[in-house]
Amino acid sequence: MHGMSRLAMRMRFVMMLVTLLVWPASYGYAAEIALPEIGDSAGALISPQQEYRIGQAFFWRLQQSVDLVEDPEINHYIKSLGQRLVTNSDEPALPFKFFMVPDPRVNAFAAPGGFIGVNAGLLLTSQEEDELASVLAHEIAHVTQRHLLRSLEKHQQGSIPRAAALLGAALLAAVDPQAGVAALTVVQASGVQSQIDHTRAHEAEADNLGMLNLVRAGFDAQAMPTFFERLQQSSRFYNSSSVPEFLRTHPVTTSRIAEARGRAVTYTRTGQRRDDLSFYLMREKLRVMTSTNLIGLKQHYISALAKGNNRNAIASRYGYALALTAMGDYSRARKEMRSLIEGDAERLTYQLALADIEQASGRLTKALNLYQANQRLYPNDYALSVKQAIALLQAHQPKRAARLLLTQLEAGKGSAQLYKLLAQAQGDLGQPSDAHGWLGEYYYSAGRFEQSEEQFKLAVKSAKGNQYQLAKLTSRLREVEAMKVLMEEL
Repeated sequence: MHGMSRLAMRMRFVMMLVTLLVWPASYGYAAEIALPEIGDSAGALISPQQEYRIGQAFFWRLQQSVDLVEDPEINHYIKSLGQRLVTNSDEPALPFKFFMVPDPRVNAFAAPGGFIGVNAGLLLTSQEEDELASVLAHEIAHVTQRHLLRSLEKHQQGSIPRAAALLGAALLAAVDPQAGVAALTVVQASGVQSQIDHTRAHEAEADNLGMLNLVRAGFDAQAMPTFFERLQQSSRFYNSSSVPEFLRTHPVTTSRIAEARGRAVTYTRTGQRRDDLSFYLMREKLRVMTSTNLIGLKQHYISALAKGNNRNAIASRYGYALALTAMGDYSRARKEMRSLIEGDAERLTYQLALADIEQASGRLTKALNLYQANQRLYPNDYALSVKQAIALLQAHQPKRAARLLLTQLEAGKGSAQLYKLLAQAQGDLGQPSDAHGWLGEYYYSAGRFEQSEEQFKLAVKSAKGNQYQLAKLTSRLREVEAMKVLMEEL
């Protein structure tokens, strides 16, 4: 096989499918729901460990072309919401990873192994937390039911080129709806209608199981059809009769809404009403972060607050304060944020925003005092610790910053942002071996193996004389080198 093992060839083909189709939320489906039979043979194709590696490889490659949202508060919110749904799914032990892409289009996608991406546009378009949760629940179901592997199993029985053409067309549809429809029409004419039907059945299955998960987690089942309906109304294909319903790539169909409505009425909402203010606050924070017209956004908040034309007045006031901060109007931003704190002093989000204002306005000591005071109330909170570490590094206190960051790592909250900050802290402390090692971990987490290998080589070189450190770094270097070779084979 020209030097390539059978496993490597199989992994290469699977990676091709992952690259072509990572379940964009394109929402076309058939009415029937085909639940997997007991003893589903998809698991015999690839082990759960290999499945995770496939998803991880996709996540690495995604980061080569997309800058993910790094804000620790928004990331913590998305992860917490996702994990709440995972806990109530039929695979609560799977190691899911939720992340946000700063893309204004309304979309979410799932890769094998539990890697779920959320576009900024999805959060900004959702009117309630239940709606956002309904899409995440749908994507979680894709993962727990191993839809990509089941598709792969079916495609292996037929033509690989045709399967790749179908999957490529589906991804193209997520990027460019008009081009995607044309490509899908060609694929249909080529005789792969059965593969399209198979994908549609998976969409129906994900809707069904996702709604069940949604209700188990205490959300409103009606949120799913409500959100679908809003998406349909914004679809460019809504009034088109030239495209078959199941080929509409953006984003839902009338039959899907009807099916979801029919299922939703059979569920009774469980649990008490949640405090979903965090959803509204994070939505406005993301809106300000991704805005390309802060002046217009500021006027939007002023108008909404004056007319009472807003979904959540408190969140609008918070967004207004953030917009003022982004525009450098720190005095008014500080006044607005302190007013919010007076009404809800224990809301950490407000405290962090006030610290941001103090830091941005050059009052670093006041920001550090705020962080320290809140550490006593919310010890080792992830967002608080990351923001405090950044301020400590700015204040030339790398030892304290490193201590905070290492505590987060020990709690299992490692991230690319954490590794990069640790590299800076260790560099400022005059520890080149540790600094290069953490920078190596930062590059590794983003799938940049050449840069990671280079940093670990520098770390090993700097560790001469410390046998324990040298052995640890050398072992890690070998792991990076092995992964680099494997990824090159794929």
